[in-house]
Parts: sequence; C-alpha cells; structure tokens
Amino acid sequence: MIAIERPYAFLFLLLTIPTGWLCFYRIARISGRIKAGKRLSLRLKIRTIFRLLACVSIVFAFAGISWGSRTFPVQKSGDAVSLVFDISYSMTARDAPGGISRLEAAKLYAFNLLKRMEGVPVSVVIAKGDGVIAVPLTDDSAAVEAILSSLSPELMTSAGSSIGKGITAAIKSFPSNMAQASHIWVFTDGDETDNGLASALEDAARFAFPVTLVGFGTAKPVEVTAGDGKTKVKTSLRAGRMIDYAAAASKKAVMPHRKASAYADAITYISADSEGSGWILLKQLAGKAAVSESYDMKSVPRHGIFIFLTIFFLICSFAAGEINTDILSGGKSSIMMVFILCSLFTSCNSGKSTVLNGSFAWHQKKYQNAAANFLRAWTEGQKEQNQKLSDYAAYNLASTYIMQEEYEAALNRLEQVSPEADSKLKSRTYYNMGIIASRTGDYKKAGDFFKFAIIEDGSNIDAKINLEFSQQQLESRQAKSAEKQMSSVQIDKNEASLADAVYTLIQQQEQERWKRLQSNKKNDSTLDY
Repeated sequence: MIAIERPYAFLFLLLTIPTGWLCFYRIARISGRIKAGKRLSLRLKIRTIFRLLACVSIVFAFAGISWGSRTFPVQKSGDAVSLVFDISYSMTARDAPGGISRLEAAKLYAFNLLKRMEGVPVSVVIAKGDGVIAVPLTDDSAAVEAILSSLSPELMTSAGSSIGKGITAAIKSFPSNMAQASHIWVFTDGDETDNGLASALEDAARFAFPVTLVGFGTAKPVEVTAGDGKTKVKTSLRAGRMIDYAAAASKKAVMPHRKASAYADAITYISADSEGSGWILLKQLAGKAAVSESYDMKSVPRHGIFIFLTIFFLICSFAAGEINTDILSGGKSSIMMVFILCSLFTSCNSGKSTVLNGSFAWHQKKYQNAAANFLRAWTEGQKEQNQKLSDYAAYNLASTYIMQEEYEAALNRLEQVSPEADSKLKSRTYYNMGIIASRTGDYKKAGDFFKFAIIEDGSNIDAKINLEFSQQQLESRQAKSAEKQMSSVQIDKNEASLADAVYTLIQQQEQERWKRLQSNKKNDSTLDY
C-alpha cells in the first residue's frame, strides 16, 4: 500500500508545465538563428527534459512517498493488553466446568487475570458479527470490570460470529508508536461463520502483534439456541482449527532471523481449563518497570530513491550538454561520470546510513525514531561482526535513552561499547556515564567517569567543565554535612549549659530556703522558752 505524507507537494508539479513550455520555446528561437541549430536544439531539449525530470523527482521526494513494510527494533517499557471476547450465541453453550456457559467462564477467567495485572493498561473488544472496541486502552480497572460483568450476545445486533474482525479491532485499539509492548488475548470457542480468523492472525503476525487464543468449551457438540430464539444448532470447541491457524500464522511473522526463535510462537493457542494456562498468559507480561526490545512494522519511506533520481537526472542533463549527436565523442567523459556516481550511490553502506538517519531524527528530537534506527544499526553490526558500527550504534542509542531519562537502559548500552574502540568514542562514552551518575546524584562516581574521559581524550572540554562542577557539588554536599553536625553539637552544648544553669538556680533557692527555715526555728525556740 502506497502512503503519501505530504500530498500537497504535488501542486508544485504544475510549475513544470509553463517552465517546460518556456524552455522549449526559447530553444526553438535560438536554433533558428544559428547554422548548427538542429544539433544544438536536440542537445538542449535533452538537457531540459532531464532537468524537468529532476524537478519532478525532488517533488516526489518531498511528498514523502512510502510503500512496503519493514520491521524496526524499538525499546518497549511495560505492557498493554487487548482482551477480545467472543460474545456470539455459541458461547452460551453450558459445557464449561461447573455447568456454566462458555461466556460466563470467560468472564471469571478474565476477572482472575485482571487481579494479577495491576498497572497494565487494558482495552476490551467484543466480537460477534463485527468487532467493536467497547473500552479503549485504559488503566481504569473499574471500567473494564463493569463491561465484563455485562457481556452478553444481546450487546451487539450483528448476526453471525467473526473472531477475525475482533482481532482487527484489537490491533486498532493500540495507539501508533506506543511505548508499551502490546498483547492480544482472545477468549473464544473458535466457532465462526465468516472464516476470517486465519487471515486476521496472519495480519497480526505480519505486523508484530502477539495473539493468544484461549479456548473455552469441550469438543463434544452442545445444542444452543440461535439468535432468532427458535433455531437449534450444535456447537463445539474448535481447538484443532485454532491450533492450525496459529501455526500457519506464526510462520508468516516477519522478524529478523536472529530473533526468530523468540517470535516463533507469536501466535499461540491454549485451552482455558488446561493446568497453568493463566500463568502462561501472565508470563507474557514483562512488568511495568522492565525494558525489553520489541519490533514494530512501519511503512518504508522511499525518499532516498527519488533523491538519487534527482541527482542522476541532473548529472545526465550536464552530460547531455556535451554530447556530440554524430558520434557521442564529446560526451564520453560525462557519461562515464554518470556510471561512476551511480555505482557510488548503490554501494552505500546500509548500516552507516541507518546511523545517519538516526542522528538526523535525534537532532529533530524524534527520539523514538532515532532509537529504532540506532537499534537496527546495532543489530546489523552484530550480525555482520562490524564492531565499529556496533560501538557507534550503542553509544548513540545510549544518548537517546539519556534524553528519554531511561538511565539504566542507557548505562547498559554504554557498557556494550568495546574497550578497543577509538579514544574519542571511549572518551564520549565515559562522559555520558558521568552525566548519568551526575543526574542520579552520585557526584563522586561522576567525577571518576569525567577523569577517565579526560585521560582518553585531553581535548574533551565538556568533561573538564563537568569534572569541576562535580567536585564543587561534592564539596558543597560535604560542607553541608559538616555544618549540620556542628549545629547538632552546638545544640547539645547549649542544652548542657542550660541544664547547669537550672541546676545552679535550684541549688541557690534551696540554700536560701534552708536559711529561712533555720531562722524560723530559732525564733520559735525563743518564744517557747
């Protein structure tokens, strides 16, 4: 499918019509005034055509045309789950454990899962003859539980059963460029009327959405009442069909070969009443704080092709000005230049271009796209055993994580830079480690990293400035700690002197009281006598 980011750019193509007409008109006038007009006219016309084609190509490049799809490695933090419930009438069959219906069993199963999924955003999709997003992706567990308690075939008027449309709606419930790893859990018996499950699973696998089918019911046919309230039909759990669909879809998952084993079971089936089925689902969740590498499918931008064509047509236009229309002798050198430049462009290293694209996105503050390019470049470097490419990709990836305040992930990437890397890169690596330590408040460790950066590259002015700053912060922190201790000691001394003063005052009062008592006793004895 072809996508165009800026369709309004094609309006500039209208300018090529009057420009081309004017050029050909002037060429016709010039050729009629000179002797070798025909040969010159042909060369000028060829040159004009090439330049017009160059203008058309640059307009196409600016329009942002893309087609095809490609997997991009991205960093995911946390998880998000879309719960798809089959609410067709076949789910009313009462063959679940305890004699309850399949739909009631699916509700209880989902309730128990939600109790153990705190902090995981959840969306709810109901599927019958169509797929509808009942609850968009949310952290509000109360809203999810409210819709679960009211699940019933009467919620939708669409006839039939379409599990595939429910999976398609679940994919749409996830925002594009979502930071969390997405999962789709489908609660169904596999009984469908439109046979759209297989194609929906293949689409999910192709676009890197893991899907788990959770089967409810038994293989023994059970009679239920259809939607008209009269017709009796028999239904059973279609486990074998779902297993086959899942296996076929997993084979069509578009993933890099080094990660193929991790995605071999991207589309799976489990039985709800099998032992540990809930644990299998919960195990798919990496946890809110966990950072994992995942893959997204994105349309491939093709602006590079049109930029190449622009340069190619411009070179051809210059070559056309030198062509001798008789034997082409005068244009041999230019034609050779065309082929040389073509070979240079086609031999461009893909890994280096990926790093350049990531750097361009980084400077535009499009950190998600930058991380995807750097991660892909690092993967290519590991695959091709290109240590230099891997080192630069890891360093740039860490710089992107620092801008996103993912300090732990950044530090892990910086540690992947090889000790044999060039001194400039090692210096910048130590410098970034110092920045991470400084931002986390460990100024002593930050100072050590800045010293290592200066040792590797004495011209690293940033490291010298930050080393001085870290030392100032460390001294300031130590001074504040000493001042606090001195203040505490002073308070203790004041309290001690205060206690001595009170004791002295009490002692003086007791002495005066004793003197008064002795004086009274003498007076009393005189009177008695």
